[in-house]
Amino acid sequence: MAENNPANPTQGDRAQVSAGGPVFVVGSMRSGSTMLRLILDSHPNIAIGAETGFMGAVMAAKSIPNWRNGDGWYRRLDWTEPEFDARLREFYAGVFRRYAEARGKQRWGEKTPFHTGHIAEMAQIFPDAVFVGIVRHPGGVAASLRKSFHYSFADALSYWSGINLDLVRAGTDLGDRFVLCRYEDLLTDGEPVLRELMGWLGEPWSPRLLEHHRVQQEQGAPRVVDGSTITRDAIDDKRASNWLRTATEADQVALESTARLGGYFGYQAVDPSVRGSLLPTGVAGRWLPNGDELMVRRRAWSDEVDFDERPETLFIDASIEELADRALRAERALARTRTRTSVRMSDAFRKVQRGRSLQDVRDAWALVRTKGR
Repeated sequence: MAENNPANPTQGDRAQVSAGGPVFVVGSMRSGSTMLRLILDSHPNIAIGAETGFMGAVMAAKSIPNWRNGDGWYRRLDWTEPEFDARLREFYAGVFRRYAEARGKQRWGEKTPFHTGHIAEMAQIFPDAVFVGIVRHPGGVAASLRKSFHYSFADALSYWSGINLDLVRAGTDLGDRFVLCRYEDLLTDGEPVLRELMGWLGEPWSPRLLEHHRVQQEQGAPRVVDGSTITRDAIDDKRASNWLRTATEADQVALESTARLGGYFGYQAVDPSVRGSLLPTGVAGRWLPNGDELMVRRRAWSDEVDFDERPETLFIDASIEELADRALRAERALARTRTRTSVRMSDAFRKVQRGRSLQDVRDAWALVRTKGR
């Protein structure tokens, strides 16, 4: 049970955001985002389907990959960024709206883990959207990534740090358009947490949220969905600490590397059952801090955590065959680049600069005369 929260909190003085806009669930892999997606999708008014990764397409549309002139190409045709964003919004909102309407629902949403790195762009393109961030104890995320995706524990912790720093930076910029939910709070105090979330979203309470495992089956959801999540599994508070059963002594030592950022989220280094309040002093009866409240906490923790740090968080969810093909094509492209005259001239110039003999000059001249193959 989290500290500093009453046994049966209510919505308290939680302000409601503008109802009806898209709901984006953001957070790291293995953070419980799929479970939260299934819960929200069980509401009579909200449809959030399987991961789409659509922001990959959006970013590629705005900045053509693998082309040096690709960034902002539409400006050369006298389109402003707001105008182009409006067209993107029209198209993608239409795609998701059709999915929702086909299920008799009025409001759409989306959840893809790597979108956590694109929150600012999503907020710009969809100005009426709101964002629900979810965070989980770093040990739980790392243990799950090791089991499901064969990460080393250390690499998984590095990923957790990077993606959650992205989450904090973007969330604190969004103010009251963003709220943060802890996975463990959702498991141990599901109803009060979800009641507060519905109040913030401007949606009526529905008991279906607590029966998502049955509702998903009624809606025809596959038994296994994104991240190998079982849609028939009910909310179970035991999942909050299950990862401790496989944690080694070395894992517990490694968790010290995330202790400070974990502390910002109210976690102790190893024990996920002890969680401090994320809300400012004097705020009671609530579970979900918004972006403004997280900013207050961010300032208070600025001596402990470098929130501007940007560790490597590259995540490519592709098959081994596709990754091998990408690497081969990249190698061929580099080989072609090396044959260009301008590149050969540059190499020759550097060779002369470093040269110590007449033979070095001859070698450089030969390099310039070499024809590309």
